[in-house]
Amino acid sequence: MFILIFAVLIVAAAVIFSYQNSAVVTLSFVIWNFTASLAIVVFLAVLAGMVIMGLLWSFTSLKKSMKKGTKSREVAAGAGKSGNLP
Repeated sequence: MFILIFAVLIVAAAVIFSYQNSAVVTLSFVIWNFTASLAIVVFLAVLAGMVIMGLLWSFTSLKKSMKKGTKSREVAAGAGKSGNLP
């Protein structure tokens, strides 16, 4: 029930934000011009930030898991050579 109430509050906040920021803005980049609502521009910027952070997080998580796997293989190989457990 808490998740449903939280979701309704987020949707309500998004609707209020979109209504209050409905002004049309023009973005220009080199030769590209884009005209859209300010709310859409902010939403796309937040979405792009979330995608970038997700990619960075997954890259660092993968790197850590690979490093952890390498260490466990080194420990297993070292224990096998000496015949004794650490």
